[in-house]
Amino acid sequence: MSFDLMISAQKLGKHYRLYKRPIDRLWQFLRPKAKPHFQDFVALQDVSFELHRGQVLGIVGVNGAGKSTLLQLIAGTLQASSGSVQTKGRVAALLELGSGFNPEFTGRENIYLNAAILGLSKQEIDERLSDMIEFADIGIHIDQPVKTYSSGMFIRLAFSIATSVEPDVLIIDEALSVGDGAFARKSFDRIMAIKERGATVLFCSHMLYHIEVFCDKALWLHQGHMKAFGEVSQVLSSYQAFLDNLAQPTSETVPVGVQQEAPQDLAKAALQGHARIQSISVSLDGTTGKELYGTSGASNLQMQVQFASDPLLPSPTAALVISSDSGRILATHIGAAQGLSMQRNDQGEGVATVQVNNIPFSKGRYRVGAYLMCEKGVHVYEWIDPAAHIQLHRDGHDQGFFVLAGQWSSHKP
Repeated sequence: MSFDLMISAQKLGKHYRLYKRPIDRLWQFLRPKAKPHFQDFVALQDVSFELHRGQVLGIVGVNGAGKSTLLQLIAGTLQASSGSVQTKGRVAALLELGSGFNPEFTGRENIYLNAAILGLSKQEIDERLSDMIEFADIGIHIDQPVKTYSSGMFIRLAFSIATSVEPDVLIIDEALSVGDGAFARKSFDRIMAIKERGATVLFCSHMLYHIEVFCDKALWLHQGHMKAFGEVSQVLSSYQAFLDNLAQPTSETVPVGVQQEAPQDLAKAALQGHARIQSISVSLDGTTGKELYGTSGASNLQMQVQFASDPLLPSPTAALVISSDSGRILATHIGAAQGLSMQRNDQGEGVATVQVNNIPFSKGRYRVGAYLMCEKGVHVYEWIDPAAHIQLHRDGHDQGFFVLAGQWSSHKP
């Protein structure tokens, strides 16, 4: 491998033998040359790619595509059935929740165990122990057996260990989804710092927005095969077209309900390191509702987002997202892109409003969603999609999503 080549996968594959009955496994062992008593299941086949130092790879695909299998092969927790994979430097992975933990050990003892597996000496662990415990932020539970931990405690501790060893390669499955909002913000900031330090990151997520803003390369897997690998915009465009054909929303656009009201002291505690959408109002031509009707190229769309955030954090930003019924994102308008600093009161509460005049979509039905994000427009605190639907009317036979402003002319040859 060259100096800056960190991961090289060549025709990587993983097959499993599926037996209908336990006794079939025994017959196969005793009579290996007889008729097979199993079915061969291909979890991954002929996957090849290379990643260099500092690159971030986003892996996409529907459930069962082979994403987790690929990550486990690169992490070394699975052995390949065919092909090869090479990695350079220290590899840290966040895969299955709590994998590698001894349930009888305390959190502190598991720090020593897991950090040693990742290559740290006892002296190095001693030096970083307090930082790991502080980042995990699980309080007195650090000295309790991890079998008593909640799923959130598991991921806090596992993430703290994996990212505190200064890995050269960091592998992240979708385990981060179990973290609460405050920890999600903190962990995303740390991933960004690891990326800026020059580490190579593999990131698996159904949230295509994160893939787009965070990754340098994208890999699309489907039924164990590599459909596309390359520039993020090109791969995601092909993947999104595939999702459109499925005629069902992707996981990225599953509605997230607004949190129910809580007593004020509990609400403040829940906002530590986090921000939440309190309410959304969508209007078309002055009419507010969930199902709105207007005219293509003429109607005016307005969305108002009321939010609450931790006053100690920088003020968040908001985004308007317009999608097709299948979930394909057609257009966004992000406050951070225009340098908007959202105003808040002393409690961290504020209201943001966006107006789009003469909405440039052709006839059809569209989804309107709201995203509440960090000040950089990268980490998503919360999103609600759809917050409303708009149905636009237009005379004529125009096709597609947008109205083109061109002009036909004609002359004799």
